[in-house]
Amino acid sequence: MFYVYEHLRNDNGEVFYIGKGKAGRIDDVKNRNSGWNEIVSSCGFRSQVILETECEELALFVEQEYIHKCKLANIGIVNKTSGGQGISGYRHTEKSKAKMRKARLGKSGHPHSDESKKKIQEANTGVVFTEERKRKISEKAKGRKMPEHVRALLRETNKNFRHTPETIEHLRQVNTGRKHTPETIEKMCLIQQNMPKKTCPHCGKQASATNAKRWHFDNCKHKENQDG
Repeated sequence: MFYVYEHLRNDNGEVFYIGKGKAGRIDDVKNRNSGWNEIVSSCGFRSQVILETECEELALFVEQEYIHKCKLANIGIVNKTSGGQGISGYRHTEKSKAKMRKARLGKSGHPHSDESKKKIQEANTGVVFTEERKRKISEKAKGRKMPEHVRALLRETNKNFRHTPETIEHLRQVNTGRKHTPETIEKMCLIQQNMPKKTCPHCGKQASATNAKRWHFDNCKHKENQDG
């Protein structure tokens, strides 16, 4: 069920915003424009449904007409658009996506100045994640899988990637003398023990997926003897 709604000021009851939505959008305070936020922070608001319908196109049409009439009557609504946008589930065509990609080529968004970078670095220096925050990040990431087309793109991008000599030297200096704590070593051992093992068809030894790929299978030293 879709609906058209209006928001009214708490101080004088005047309409200041008109929208179309469904479910709990009518009372949602997120993703509102600056004019809406300014009014609500000063006097609050109450909401009212104007129309309910199962036809989304009708709801969009009524929203557009109501906004148009309010503007003709010089009612001080803060809507930034004329309404009628926002079909649920809308997907851009491949042609539209190509145009947007082309328009963004060569643009890096809003680059930080050196001063901003320094402030960000100082603000994050020494920041330690609490156990609660780590747990929330872990739970949010569980079950998340990267789409195959993204995996393929990353593989292609990283295929010929090499660190610069400067980066290699920096990493060497940062890690020189660094030692893991006993707790970290124990965790790493447990992770290695619980990792699934693969059996090399040439020598019959079992190893983790990473080591198996590096030292066994096509790289196994016993393969040459079998081939010979």
